[in-house]
Amino acid sequence: MVRIKVGKRSEGAVPTEEVLEISTVEGTEEVVVHTSQVTEKGVEVGFIREADQKVLVELPRETMSGKWRVWVPKGALA
Repeated sequence: MVRIKVGKRSEGAVPTEEVLEISTVEGTEEVVVHTSQVTEKGVEVGFIREADQKVLVELPRETMSGKWRVWVPKGALA
């Protein structure tokens, strides 16, 4: 497991959720996570593989657009 940095954070539908903005190589994705899953350093994700200065990660929950795995820039690792 690794952590990735997150952008904008906002409150979720219930007090125990946060909406995170994650920068990917294709743009941004929003994912709703439990507040215990995110810290000031980022959110924990599953490392899949690395290629060409980018990293494929599996997110803790599905994004708003329906993705579980996204490519992030290598610099996004926390």
